[in-house]
Amino acid sequence: MNPPRYILLTAAKDEETCIAETLQRVVSQTVKPIAWFIMDDGSKDRTPAIVESFAAKHPFIILQTSRARGGRNFGSQYKAIMAAYETAKSLDFDYLGVGDADQAPEREDYYEQIFREFQQRPRLGMASGFIYERERGVWKCRQGNSPDAVAGGTATFRRTAFEEIGGYTPLHHGGSDSLAQYEVERAGWEILTRPDLHIFHYRPTCSAGGIWRGLFRAGMEDASLGYHPVFELVRCARRLFYRPPFGGLVRWLGYVWWSLRGRQPSVKEETVAFIRSRQMRKLRARALPRGWQPAGLIGAAK
Repeated sequence: MNPPRYILLTAAKDEETCIAETLQRVVSQTVKPIAWFIMDDGSKDRTPAIVESFAAKHPFIILQTSRARGGRNFGSQYKAIMAAYETAKSLDFDYLGVGDADQAPEREDYYEQIFREFQQRPRLGMASGFIYERERGVWKCRQGNSPDAVAGGTATFRRTAFEEIGGYTPLHHGGSDSLAQYEVERAGWEILTRPDLHIFHYRPTCSAGGIWRGLFRAGMEDASLGYHPVFELVRCARRLFYRPPFGGLVRWLGYVWWSLRGRQPSVKEETVAFIRSRQMRKLRARALPRGWQPAGLIGAAK
């Protein structure tokens, strides 16, 4: 079996505290990318210099720079990712990985294991491992991990699936990664998560700009994707027991705030219908006794 040909895409902005660790873990992979495009989105710290130091030793690392796209926001991040893809798409490759600058695989054979899944499953369109975050110096499984939700920060695509959905749609409040998963599923592709493949996340989820602001924004993100209100309420209620305490309530307030301001979902009506259908199926399945779940839930909505 021929080694998989893949590229990596990363958008980076002011990541000097963790990007060296990310770079080291990727260059140590048993199966390396043919190219890794790192788009520096107007960093004001040493991020570009750190990337350049690794690129000098590893020619497959390609640093690209741009003017800052409106500050640190998720729309800016995925505009940078798609700009990097425009540069990369002329290359000969079958898969692509999209990785946040503050995330990196724990195992050196992470990508080798992921591509083995792709090669064994012709309809697999998108895959990842589980996110782990550090708590008091110990790496622990992130509470929001789910076997039917690909980790957005470090996702791997089959190229044909990525191009079929048109890549990422930049969304100001976030959710581009979740939207990509839904569109991959809506197009008839499978998704996969491997809980045994750990991805270290060096910056806690929703921590940029403060944890409470991040949770409120996450609620607005859910509303912008058209999440069903019943599903969102159940989801936020479950997260009342997550850290920090009452974080689910703050997320729910963000969801409600979006609706009270009269805003509509930021995605197509048919996508909203697909997302809500999946979410309600998931709720019904969880309400049934074990063994009664309807078939086909692999790939259900987050």
